[in-house]
Amino acid sequence: MVTAYLDDFELVKTAGPGPLPPPWPPQYKLRLDETARLTAADVVGPDGLVYPDWTRAGVPGGIPDVPVRARAADYGGAPDDDRDDAGAILAAVESAARAGGGAVLLGPGVWHLDRPIAVRHDGIVLRGAGRDQTRVVFRYAIGPAGLRWVEPWGSDTLYTDSSVAFHASPAGLRQLELLADGQRVAVRDYQPHWGNTFSLQIKRQTGDPGEFGGVGPEAAVGFGGNGWPPGNRQLKLAADGKRGDTSLTLESVAGLSAGDWVVIEGPATARWKVLTKNACQWGAYRRNVLAIAAVEGNRVTLAEPLRIEFPTVDGSFVRRIEPLRSCGVEDLTIEQTEDLWTTTVMFRYARGCWARGVKVVKCGRFPVYGESAKQCEIRDCIFEDAWFKGGGGTAYGGWENSYDCLMTDCATYRLRHAPLVQWSASGNVIRNSTFVDSDMQWHSGWTNENLFENCVVTSKVGNGGYGFGAWASPPEDEAHGPNGPRNVVYHCDFRSPKTGLWMGGMNEGWMILYNRFVADTGQGVFAKTASFDHTVRGNVFALKEPSQPMLLLATPDCCGVEVYDNQLYGGNGRFAAGLAKPLVERGNVAHPFDPEPPRPQPAVESIYAWELAHVKR
Repeated sequence: MVTAYLDDFELVKTAGPGPLPPPWPPQYKLRLDETARLTAADVVGPDGLVYPDWTRAGVPGGIPDVPVRARAADYGGAPDDDRDDAGAILAAVESAARAGGGAVLLGPGVWHLDRPIAVRHDGIVLRGAGRDQTRVVFRYAIGPAGLRWVEPWGSDTLYTDSSVAFHASPAGLRQLELLADGQRVAVRDYQPHWGNTFSLQIKRQTGDPGEFGGVGPEAAVGFGGNGWPPGNRQLKLAADGKRGDTSLTLESVAGLSAGDWVVIEGPATARWKVLTKNACQWGAYRRNVLAIAAVEGNRVTLAEPLRIEFPTVDGSFVRRIEPLRSCGVEDLTIEQTEDLWTTTVMFRYARGCWARGVKVVKCGRFPVYGESAKQCEIRDCIFEDAWFKGGGGTAYGGWENSYDCLMTDCATYRLRHAPLVQWSASGNVIRNSTFVDSDMQWHSGWTNENLFENCVVTSKVGNGGYGFGAWASPPEDEAHGPNGPRNVVYHCDFRSPKTGLWMGGMNEGWMILYNRFVADTGQGVFAKTASFDHTVRGNVFALKEPSQPMLLLATPDCCGVEVYDNQLYGGNGRFAAGLAKPLVERGNVAHPFDPEPPRPQPAVESIYAWELAHVKR
């Protein structure tokens, strides 16, 4: 008798010999000679491949040189005196805002923040004398009582449209409840994925715990626009918004004008979740932030083409928003001293905002982060460690619900997931950066057409990362859901204890190009569950485990994959294995294992820089 044990396996129904068809008509693997299929959202690259257009990523026209309009020292602030400088900085912000915007200067020395700062005016920049000279210590604490009000603060007046928020010590916390005249106004119960949550807020303007304008008190320094204006409503599409479209037909254009910004969203209906096998019951998946160039009748012209489809069958709509514009934080270091789940710098409902020359030491949640951000930028920044890494939604470096944003020339150390995009993030570029002891992630929510370029990733399990070089959430993941089409990994360098790239499924037309993957265990690339139409070209794989193939197509619906001109060092010498076969497999070469194989050299070092130089609108 033989006893067999099975662990970590999946039963897959096959349709007999041959590949299974994709779950929907493919759109994203394009060839340069297919001119009828190319849209305004496509760019033919120097290597003959068709890429997304990333030329809008980052602050339009580059980060400006903003003149100083106010100094914190002129409003009672002083470095090195161990006193709270938050009030002085906010007074200087208000002064700069009255002057039409400008930089608020913090001179050399150590400044202290005993409470969060929120900036809600356009054109405000918080600037230090250099990250080695100006240090901001965020020492906000709950206090011995275990509870404290944050909004309103101190003697602030509470108005009918004000936010109301309080914080509680997160240790052992299982429920937060807000009462008014003995009646429950809001409650927040513990959830396993809520991380180190410690706050409850009734949101300004909407009066409910959903999305809201401004930036909440969970950021040391928060920049936030108004979000949804009062009385604003959803305007449904009257015709499908298709990939590459530069205009939309709406049932009504009430309240919309040229120059407005809108969120476009395709709700995650039951129909769409069945199609994508999405088991996650929350989150934003198909969304973008777009500018309106013109309104004529019930038709609006957009300032850029759509990247994905927004069908009427799912009730797709647009809704006007009011973003904060042209704000930034520059040339300083911010350190957090308390174990609270607080983001250091947050851009929320923000357009064209930035962090430059910033160092963050020991963030509570995220170091610098974008949420509902458009064309924002993180440049020349250093992020070191986080207080809390014991649960979901913490210690990330990247972009969430953000579009056409740029992260460049940065370094992170001991975060969980960095670089990262999640929750509908699209068109973002993360490049020329080093990520130590974390993994690359398409973490959740149908991210699409993002570029990771020339990044060095050293993955590790110990900080809460998963141990893969790069990971894309699978559709059966109830906390994250699947990721969307045509994400691109270009000329990156990975070292990981597990598989180099793990793709969970429903991923269409990804481009894995000219990278080096060095993996202690597992495959070079793993794909499953309708992960299809990918291009795996010109990469170098070093696989230490002799039983592993370069590419594993684990389910028969991983069709249309092209694998060519790759170099395999070690492994079992097989270029592809699994229940599906590549559509194209040619020009791949096997070598004995080498832990330091040469990195590939693409025709152009940067596809992003090439597009900036060659794409004409």
